[in-house]
Amino acid sequence: MEPEGHEVVEAADGESALLLAGPDPLPDVITTDLDMPRLGGMALIQRLRSEPRTASIPIVVVSADWSAAQTLHLTGMVEAIVAKPFLPTVLTSCIQSVISGRLGATGSDSKPGA
Repeated sequence: MEPEGHEVVEAADGESALLLAGPDPLPDVITTDLDMPRLGGMALIQRLRSEPRTASIPIVVVSADWSAAQTLHLTGMVEAIVAKPFLPTVLTSCIQSVISGRLGATGSDSKPGA
């Protein structure tokens, strides 16, 4: 993402991600796995969506659990999903589309072989 001109801020777990998402400026997009220590991706997404300040930040799920990620996408909790394993160019393209608003209401499903 950095070679494409994006500033990347990493968090080791969901708890740390919540702390990083709070201060100004808010991130343009959040990417998260569903399987994380301390606070998993599902709980992180629910917490982000429940707070007015972070509720509208676009979220891209990057996960090996395609079924759970797809459920989040179909319910409107996340804007896009990218299945593990993935090519870096697929993730970069997905994030750029989310940031620029090119995904529309349905988002993007990037599953290998699809």
